[in-house]
Amino acid sequence: MLYSTSVNDPTVVVVGAGVAGLACARELTRRGVATVVLERARGVGGRCATRRIDGQPVDHGVPFLHAQSREFGLALNELDAAGKIPGWPLRVREPRLGCQPDAYRPGHRRLARREGVSAFPKHLASDVDVRLGQNVVALEESGNRIAVRLADGTRIAAPFVVAACALTESLALADPLTHDWPGAGSALEAARRLRTLSSLTVIAGYDPETPELDFDLWHPIEATMIHTLSHDSAKRLAPRDRVLVIQGRPRFSATFLEAPEEEWKRELLWEAAELLGPWVSRPRWCQTHRWRCARLPVGECLGVTPSLESPRGGCVALCGDAFALDSGLEGAYFSGLSLGEQIGTLPRVRQQVRAPQ
Repeated sequence: MLYSTSVNDPTVVVVGAGVAGLACARELTRRGVATVVLERARGVGGRCATRRIDGQPVDHGVPFLHAQSREFGLALNELDAAGKIPGWPLRVREPRLGCQPDAYRPGHRRLARREGVSAFPKHLASDVDVRLGQNVVALEESGNRIAVRLADGTRIAAPFVVAACALTESLALADPLTHDWPGAGSALEAARRLRTLSSLTVIAGYDPETPELDFDLWHPIEATMIHTLSHDSAKRLAPRDRVLVIQGRPRFSATFLEAPEEEWKRELLWEAAELLGPWVSRPRWCQTHRWRCARLPVGECLGVTPSLESPRGGCVALCGDAFALDSGLEGAYFSGLSLGEQIGTLPRVRQQVRAPQ
């Protein structure tokens, strides 16, 4: 169960159940603020994603969790210790080429989860009203409230709406409604100037008798198409299959983003076989995923969470790692947490707080 008591008259609607949106909603819920999270997908987590393929978990977005701050480390440690794999990845090739090279430096705590990295967003969602399969298509004003319109025509209105999707999706929702609100234009323009990087991903399963791999994570400097090779099955107890997750470089992914799946899947498997051996080009099974907005370039964040207020009283705010001090899950978490604190301490919100159940 991903959510608790249903909220029918929310004070805050959060669009997007990634780590930022869930951290925001969890903080608001903790403060007694009536909050609903709407998520288009069938599960929570966003880029912190785990698939189960024939019963075996596979992390096909973020391969591991890491924390620099004590606060985020404590948040990760709230998870069941039994599933924790401290220090993973232990065997890293070319760490300086990683999406977040600081994660491999002293002072950062790395870990993986036996059940998959999605255990973290599921934990954040455990006491939050999360509604899955809800495709938000537009934001509209409704008096002094903001109405969230779904693809089926349903509308949910609240004084506050938080856009916590991928950056491009959050801007697509917020811009049409808010661009002429006081101060909104400059805030939206600053967010539009941020670059986002895509990642085409191949998940390939092999017979466990295939050659043993001597790495957990590899960012091959000699590759032209592959950014990351993750030996995902190294995280699992008695894995049924040896599993590789192959993520494309940003330029390759941008070039082939709209190409037929078979075309870029074949190219990524071919280059992986060049690195590891011919057996890699012949997986027993194979799945793919297009991460259209996989991450931001290192250090390219705004460091401030836009809160856009209508002259008529409604408010649209944006959160995510794009608006944090640092990119990645830790930045996303603190962006959502900070926004939850900001909204939850407003006098007009405190007046509406429900009495504890």
